[in-house]
Amino acid sequence: MIEILFSQRLKKFLKETFLLGLFMAVIVFAWVRLLFFEVPFSLSEDSMTLIKTILTSWLIMGVFRIFWYLLLRMIGALRPALIRSSGAVRWMILILLSVSLYACQTGGFRKGFSIDGTTGLSVKYDGISTKESRLVMNGETLNHTDIPLGENFTLINDGIDGLTIKDRQVSVGCSLVITDTAGRAIFSEPDLFADHGLFNKDSVQYLQCRVNTGAPMLPDEHYGVKVTFWDKYGTGKIENSVRVRIIDEP
Repeated sequence: MIEILFSQRLKKFLKETFLLGLFMAVIVFAWVRLLFFEVPFSLSEDSMTLIKTILTSWLIMGVFRIFWYLLLRMIGALRPALIRSSGAVRWMILILLSVSLYACQTGGFRKGFSIDGTTGLSVKYDGISTKESRLVMNGETLNHTDIPLGENFTLINDGIDGLTIKDRQVSVGCSLVITDTAGRAIFSEPDLFADHGLFNKDSVQYLQCRVNTGAPMLPDEHYGVKVTFWDKYGTGKIENSVRVRIIDEP
């Protein structure tokens, strides 16, 4: 058993699968970050995501190489080697594995992100999922971010799933931070639901936060709005970020 663990063949297998997995993971990670470049991620979050992507891709490549070996043995091949396959087949396999890796990282685990192309609203969720996110003002869904001074708008995450249930109830928190163009917070509320964050498990189909505008906001200025919902019974959260422009009242 010890000889197998330290054999050159095993070392070669681990090295080859790691390099192929690293190649695939870096491409997938770079592609996702370029595609969603406006989504705010910290350096620590990006680092952990990259590490998990590399480890996942290494595992996928290891399983694939073993499967490839068994397949070639079944058809009478003399030795397994992915690199001996034709270039077209090899690249097609890598693409399919990359897509599978991306799906593993962003789907099926209530973890992902999205960006609304009309408002720029970015949504990042982990542990709690949302099917749709939107901005609503005066009963209408917005397709812009021009907000009259003194008006209010509502940020809604619809189709909520994944909240932890205790005694047929769920508990949710909601924070709101508004920043100016210099990044200074002009409003910060750590938990808008502090006094009423307990709900019946069947009543929470969506989460919403109303955002009021007014002093010290100024017309023709842009402001960053960040709304975070989190599961007080668990670890899940949904982070919403959008940049709005304050205009004079019509």
